[in-house]
Amino acid sequence: MLERFFKSQIATVSDSYQCNCITDALAAAGIKFYCKTKDANRRNAFDQARIGTLGIKPKYITEIFVDKENADMAFHIVHTLPNQENF
Repeated sequence: MLERFFKSQIATVSDSYQCNCITDALAAAGIKFYCKTKDANRRNAFDQARIGTLGIKPKYITEIFVDKENADMAFHIVHTLPNQENF
């Protein structure tokens, strides 16, 4: 919740390989980052308790945040990575 005020979201990915590529590039550039993973099928904590899983497999997405002062550099790094169609 507080990442909205102090951090900038630079990417949202659903593949762990893409997430690792981005975080490795940011770490190599010396930019501190924060990853937040959540289940895209679950809107809130009560959904699963109310209806159960019903055979629905979880789909995880990862949002990658950086500090606002590093946002421009991080955005440039992410969008210059090869094979970044789905970032």
